Amino acid sequence: MVVTVVALVTVREDRPVDLAAYLGATAPLLAKAGARIVKRFKVNEVVAGRSPAQTVVIVEYPDRAAVDLVFASEEYKKIIPYRDRAFSDYHVSVVEG
Repeated sequence: MVVTVVALVTVREDRPVDLAAYLGATAPLLAKAGARIVKRFKVNEVVAGRSPAQTVVIVEYPDRAAVDLVFASEEYKKIIPYRDRAFSDYHVSVVEG
């Protein structure tokens, strides 16, 4: 069963090298897991509350095990320092539906 993951992120513009390293490493991980980025949205306006992030990314994985294949992998663990420097906000959630 397809699993949808929503990432709410804000890129730190002053860390392009870290961002490039993170994205360069995650692309093969997503491919290996059979995941695909469905849509990216820029948050243009917040009508209530505070902005959750600058960008929303929707990713589909073939199943829940594929999500774990990415986020629990040793390859992903190695790039966490890049992620933490590249993003000021980084929230990833599995959503229903």
